[in-house]
Amino acid sequence: METILNPTTLPEVERLVHELYRPNRPETISRIQDILQGVQKSPEGWQIAQGLSARPGDNVKFFAALTYTIKLNTENLPDEGAVSVLRRLISWLITALRDGTGRFVLTKLCNTLVTHFIHYSHTWPRCVRHLSHCLQTRTSVPFGHALDNPPIENLVQSLDVNDVFAMVWFTQYLANEIGRIDTKSTKYISLHERLLSNAGDSVLFITRGISTSEYGSISPLAVESISCVQAWLQYAQRNPKQPLVQQLRTLIQPVINCLPNEELYQNAMELFTEVLEDWPTFFLSDHYESLYSVFESDWGADKYFRVLRSDTHEDEVRFGLFMLAFGNTQLAELVDTTNTRAQHFLSRLVPLLKADGYPGVDDRIFVPALEFWGSFTEYLVDRLFEEPQRQMDWTMPPLMQVMHAIGESWQKIRYPSIGIYNSWDSSEKTGFADARKDVADFLQSVFPIVGKQLISLFAEAMMQALECSDWAALEAAAFCLGALSDYVMDGTSCDDILTKLFRSPLFEVLHQGQNVVPIRARQTCLSVIERYSEYFNSHAAFLPAALNLLFSAVGDRHLAMPSSKSIYTLCSSCRSLLTSEVDAFLEQYGSLRDSELDSLAEERVLGAIASIIQAIPDESRKAGAFQRLLAMAGVDVENSLRLSSHGESLLTPDNPMVVRAYDLNQRPATPMSAPEIALQLAIRALRCLCSIAKGLQAPSDAPVDLEAEDASAQVPTSTTLNQTHVEIMRILVQLKETFSSNSEVVDVICSILRAGFSETEPGPFVLPPQMVTEFLTSRWQNRVATVVNTASIFVTSLSSGAQRKYVGEVLGHLLPWVFGLLHQLPEPEQDPELSQYGLEFSQRAMARRPEILISQPANMLEFLFMFAMKLLNGNEPLPKAAAAEFWTTFITLKTDDQNTQTMVNNAMTYLGPKLSESLIQNIGGKASRSELDKLSDPLKKLVVQHVSARDWLHAALYDPTFPSDNVSREDKILFLKKIISLRGQRATNQVVRDFWLACRGSSFAYAA
Repeated sequence: METILNPTTLPEVERLVHELYRPNRPETISRIQDILQGVQKSPEGWQIAQGLSARPGDNVKFFAALTYTIKLNTENLPDEGAVSVLRRLISWLITALRDGTGRFVLTKLCNTLVTHFIHYSHTWPRCVRHLSHCLQTRTSVPFGHALDNPPIENLVQSLDVNDVFAMVWFTQYLANEIGRIDTKSTKYISLHERLLSNAGDSVLFITRGISTSEYGSISPLAVESISCVQAWLQYAQRNPKQPLVQQLRTLIQPVINCLPNEELYQNAMELFTEVLEDWPTFFLSDHYESLYSVFESDWGADKYFRVLRSDTHEDEVRFGLFMLAFGNTQLAELVDTTNTRAQHFLSRLVPLLKADGYPGVDDRIFVPALEFWGSFTEYLVDRLFEEPQRQMDWTMPPLMQVMHAIGESWQKIRYPSIGIYNSWDSSEKTGFADARKDVADFLQSVFPIVGKQLISLFAEAMMQALECSDWAALEAAAFCLGALSDYVMDGTSCDDILTKLFRSPLFEVLHQGQNVVPIRARQTCLSVIERYSEYFNSHAAFLPAALNLLFSAVGDRHLAMPSSKSIYTLCSSCRSLLTSEVDAFLEQYGSLRDSELDSLAEERVLGAIASIIQAIPDESRKAGAFQRLLAMAGVDVENSLRLSSHGESLLTPDNPMVVRAYDLNQRPATPMSAPEIALQLAIRALRCLCSIAKGLQAPSDAPVDLEAEDASAQVPTSTTLNQTHVEIMRILVQLKETFSSNSEVVDVICSILRAGFSETEPGPFVLPPQMVTEFLTSRWQNRVATVVNTASIFVTSLSSGAQRKYVGEVLGHLLPWVFGLLHQLPEPEQDPELSQYGLEFSQRAMARRPEILISQPANMLEFLFMFAMKLLNGNEPLPKAAAAEFWTTFITLKTDDQNTQTMVNNAMTYLGPKLSESLIQNIGGKASRSELDKLSDPLKKLVVQHVSARDWLHAALYDPTFPSDNVSREDKILFLKKIISLRGQRATNQVVRDFWLACRGSSFAYAA
């Protein structure tokens, strides 16, 4: 790169400015920018700016104005110097307005004058009046000469168009730039007051600029003036002083008059839309009446009808948004049936929902219109429920319009032909899908006032679509009906409507397959069955037809997901009605296994069948059904174990084992090794077992006999169930021993175990505690942290009911195992997950059976406490949180066993100072802000539970290793005093946060 030297003369600076705007390499441009910025910040910057302002070339002049701005922002001038710079800038503006200087230079010069006003407003308080007087006289006159002579009204009218342009730019920058400055800061109170004193003069110039709209050739000035109005309104919204608001309101009617002007309409409409959305109270009733007149005019009607056309331009879309913004401000009027003008306007908002095009794709007004109708409906609901005795009159215009909006909106979300849909890009498809969700939200908001009539509407629409084979309408109506399922609160209120629908040829037609009904329509209709599963629970006559349809669809890869989900939901909710058909379900599953069934769909079907088995009252029949199901699922287990011993032999993609191991979209195109296929089969088998285990869980709403809890401990476990436990554990052990190097295998095995932990009654997956303990403490090749977490959940599950008697025995085996795993870690944070789960296990054991934990060997207890201390001092957030909870539990540990309590107290005497030091080190700045609440818990318990806490904390605060020098001795005394006096109250957390901030060295002033 050519060496670029720092300029020493004005021409050299000028040459560099020209060079900056020429095509150059990026590094050259960067070097020039650095040099020029240095020039601007140098002491000679004032003189350079003045010299360059007289040079030709707009780029050079812009650089001069920019230099003035930088100097004003970075240097303090005495008042005399500030006035001198001001007069130079005004003189330059007067000249620039008449010598052909480019607009971007003129606007930058006006912006520089505003920068001067921000910093030196006390030397230029009536800036608008003074600047206009200077422009009128074409000389930079002293400030005092321009206060009242001539009157400002005369000045406004006497200035030529170029001068008015400059005044409008200047006043716009005044509002914009000062609007960014905090109005509540005492430093800038006088600045805002001086701006307000210039508001009246500014309004006069804006009015003059807008009035030029009647002359077509001067419309650009009106455009700038409307933008200036917008800037002042934004300022006034942040600083709504009443005199300013009143002055700005005088500008609204002139801007309304600009709407029919094609050159001004976009700017005026954007201004009104913004104010209607953000500050509707700014408009007075007269303004709203004028806007009503605009919408009712021929011009407004023409714009309205253009919105509805398919070739709608952005301008017309904005007019639709303008109408909707206006409508949102008129909700009270729009629900008033006596206001004919408002009702007419409301009726014109319905067709916005049926503008040409597809929502989210080429119809850009549908979603905003739907949002309006959602807001309107919510307002209407509130008004109607204010009068609970009021009868719903569907001839009332607002309610009629809501029903029309419903009719238009659901018709609008019909899917197009597959050709059109496939021509959309991903963002358009997402936009259309989002619009459908918005319709669902709208229908849900309408349901409280329409209720059963809405269900009837879509059920009838589905049946009509069936009659005429209108599959797009069938799909859209089914989508809407499904969206309302959660809002049918009374289980029988809509049963007659649903009975009529499900008695129709719906199931029969859907059964004919995709050659008759397109896939998307079938998918949506199948999801309706799932969403209204509670209906089938009380109308068992329709269950066979529904389930036959679903099982016929589950083998279709396009329908496998929705149909399997519906099967699972339907069987789970209607399990007690289906127990007599369990053999048929098992046969159906057996035939499905022979097809290329998607793995997730298979898991759902198995979970569905398992839920039916769970509801079988006869234990012998239940056991037989489960054994059949387990045998079918066990085929994959045997195949996986057999393949795993085949070495590195290869299987081709069409091999049945490969087909079984992989779903269609994941199936490899090249031969795969037998061990890899074996692993995939094992994972599939385990996931199926997990789904069965979850399906066998008692439903969450099942009644619980609390009085029978103790008696349940006396119920003997049958020989058959014992054999089942052995068989399940054999499967788990074999798969663990063979595949536990794979993390997913370990995760699913643990999920299977956890499925049994939550059960209170004997069952196939409610394995004996001794069996689970032996399995957990065996050797694992991967994800041992997940196994420890499972052990923790296991111990928790034993704390109540019939299994409670096993807690001591289980902990006696699990505690040494967990301690051994933690002891193997070179450092606690080497495996944060294992450290966290290991400490959480110890904490739960301590909370439930402290005597068992404390009875562990002394060297292991010492290791555990030091391990927990290291985690508390560490940097890993989750292990640190676990350590904080561990110490909170230990500090408050109480037990009836006197020996155990004595050992706890002795341990606390030794550990208390170390724990206090660790907590203070964290609170003193080592911890992160998000950890402070967790760390506050043991601190609060320490203060409440132990009389020596004050001494321990005092010593820690004054320890030489305290991590911060930003707090004084007095700050520490005050902190300790507050902590002790609060006695563990919630306010301690805030005291900790404040002290931490002070220690971190923020701009926080620690005060009492």
